[in-house]
Amino acid sequence: MMNFKLLALVAPILLAMNILPSLARDTSQQIAQTVNCNNPQTTQQMIICSDRAYKGADQKLNQVYKALQTKITANQKKRLTNAQLAWIKFRDTACEFEAGQFEGGTLASPTKLNCLTRITQQRTQDLNSSLQELNNR
Repeated sequence: MMNFKLLALVAPILLAMNILPSLARDTSQQIAQTVNCNNPQTTQQMIICSDRAYKGADQKLNQVYKALQTKITANQKKRLTNAQLAWIKFRDTACEFEAGQFEGGTLASPTKLNCLTRITQQRTQDLNSSLQELNNR
């Protein structure tokens, strides 16, 4: 009898532990789909929009990087890979520094994401310039 009482008390908690994370994910996805990134109104919306922008910038960088790799020699590919790894370390460190001015605050995340986007777009321009030079030869 004692075990049934305990089970009756614990069962709703266990059920909530399994259901609530999926509900939170669904709600978060619904919010992300309805955000107007031309005019974000909350920190959550700023983070969603900044994340979208960064993902788009990263996708474009990867496209240009892959296109550049098809145009260069094996030795240049090694150099490009090494340069890219060093650049990633620089980007991440620089953006941690930039976001650090808001450490513990709500602006830290969007600041970091905006920094990642900006520096990624700059890198994409640099790699695209190299690609254009190779295409013009």
